[in-house]
Amino acid sequence: MHLRPDVKRELRHIGVGCAVGAVVLSAGWGALAAAGAGIPFGWPVPLSAALGAGAAWLNFFGLAITLQKAMHCESETGRRNLLRMSDIYRKLALGVFLVAMVLIPVFNWVAAAIPLLFPQLTIFAMYAFGRKPQNSGKGGE
Repeated sequence: MHLRPDVKRELRHIGVGCAVGAVVLSAGWGALAAAGAGIPFGWPVPLSAALGAGAAWLNFFGLAITLQKAMHCESETGRRNLLRMSDIYRKLALGVFLVAMVLIPVFNWVAAAIPLLFPQLTIFAMYAFGRKPQNSGKGGE
């Protein structure tokens, strides 16, 4: 399946937002640790933040693929089932990711969990700064 250009553009925006968020999270965490806030900082924090950002982007990618497939479904029931199953599998995958981050002592689960919010924060920032997604003019309103 080929991704539409507007989908590629939004995936790129979310990827940049997740990457910037992971860097800001790691820098802020390091600054708090250096200021004596009582939180440890080491290589597991940026590694966990990067893995969390990657998981968040993959979740958004899965949503984009599913929505693109749903546009080509013939029936409303098929579209609804596809979206429901995608939602269940993506949430399950994120749950498994978080459980792995908690159980594997090398990683910092908090630093891995925070980046899961980065796609939503990126979309919010895009709307706040006037960089709304462009409508391709097909369907909708």
